[in-house]
Amino acid sequence: MSRNNQPRHPGERILFNTRPRFISALESALFRFIILLLLLFFFTTLIGYAAVVQGKITYLTTIPFVEWFTYGLILIIALIFLSLLWSFLAWRFTCYILTDKRVMIKSGVISKQSVYMHYNKIQDIIVSQGVVQRASNSGDIQIYSGHDRTSLLLENIPKPKEIENMINQKIEGDGEEYHRDFKEGQKFDRRYGV
Repeated sequence: MSRNNQPRHPGERILFNTRPRFISALESALFRFIILLLLLFFFTTLIGYAAVVQGKITYLTTIPFVEWFTYGLILIIALIFLSLLWSFLAWRFTCYILTDKRVMIKSGVISKQSVYMHYNKIQDIIVSQGVVQRASNSGDIQIYSGHDRTSLLLENIPKPKEIENMINQKIEGDGEEYHRDFKEGQKFDRRYGV
């Protein structure tokens, strides 16, 4: 665990530390990755079609169509690659932490953000799982505060039902016993969040 994930309140202990499930978090990036692979695979074919189009329109214009098309295609490939890289970095720099006093979300690639909610302010918890999330044993946990109408969203968190139970136990004041049972019953790799 890095120094950045240490709680800032004296005497506060980390009970659970993870990041979003990789497969679920990058589900939307899969489509962009497939498009990138297709563009790379058919790159020369697309340039060939652009040359055919340029050959048919040479009598209309002197614009270097193939050259512009090639630059445009390279730009599209670069933008898709950068968006994939950004998605990965956003996943890598998102961390969910449950301490004995609060629930925290730390995120941000360039600018860092820490958001937290103390257990005594939690009013409601909603757990939802999509098809891919059920397959990867992850889900979303929406935590609502009753005092100031704020909420936290733990997206694609591993083992959402167990995390919900842990939060409920902390709200009810029985967190220490549950935490010991949770650690004994589960093998959890804190390094990779699985």
